[in-house]
Amino acid sequence: MSNVLSSLPLVLMSVCFSLLPIAEVAAEESELVQGWLKVSLKHAQDYVIHPQDKADKPFTMLPQAVFRHSQPVRGDDIGAVYLWVDANQRPAVIGTTFAYTLEAGRRVVIHELHSLGSEPLQSQWRGKGLWQPKRAGLDWKAVPNAPPVAASPVVRSRQVRDIARRFSANSIDEKEGRWELRLVAKPIHQFEVEQPNAVSCGSLFLFCQGTDPELVLAVEAQKVTDGYVWYYAAASFTDYGLNLQLDSKEVWTAAPKSTGPDRPHYAESVAVERLPEK
Repeated sequence: MSNVLSSLPLVLMSVCFSLLPIAEVAAEESELVQGWLKVSLKHAQDYVIHPQDKADKPFTMLPQAVFRHSQPVRGDDIGAVYLWVDANQRPAVIGTTFAYTLEAGRRVVIHELHSLGSEPLQSQWRGKGLWQPKRAGLDWKAVPNAPPVAASPVVRSRQVRDIARRFSANSIDEKEGRWELRLVAKPIHQFEVEQPNAVSCGSLFLFCQGTDPELVLAVEAQKVTDGYVWYYAAASFTDYGLNLQLDSKEVWTAAPKSTGPDRPHYAESVAVERLPEK
């Protein structure tokens, strides 16, 4: 394959989307939701995450949530999804902080994180080392029958969305019930960066149950010997089992409750809180 991106200018760009801007959602909803969204944001902001051997190069948390989190099917969760990126705006960690009702006025706050990087990570949250994944977070595979990576950013964006639409997904609950997941058409994050031996461009998509993210799909143009090729990878964002299909053929699975403090996928209750009095 010819190197179709070799003539592109050096570009660094990041664009984030969500179902609705968090501020807009909050303005339309109750004070209860607004209050717990503020708690969610504060919990996320208190993380410091960096490569294991590069404490002086922490990832940057994007200032706005990239997606609104809710789960009306299995509970009354209130929260949001956040993204941490490296110096090239490439996604490094995706995380959600949300809260569900324990009793009147009090909620359990959950943190769920997944590494999207290629190396071990370390994190601190309010002085605690809750999550220290020991291996890479994603297993990349070439997209079969993918078009050559286009030179035009506009065409590449269309190619990425076309590739994402070839995937379907479902979750499997603890009673072996099957839940079909919905692909959110707009990526929650896009980036463009060109430099030697680096990922050129990519997007993150979500598969949801309602508006609750259950599976993260990454699609990137990655450099190979003679050019760039489209690759994909998946990440679990649920305690259910997951199946991912490409052109109706199963290509990836995740076991239920595959989380842990030293694994790429982490999920844990970290606090019981109530909203502060006015």
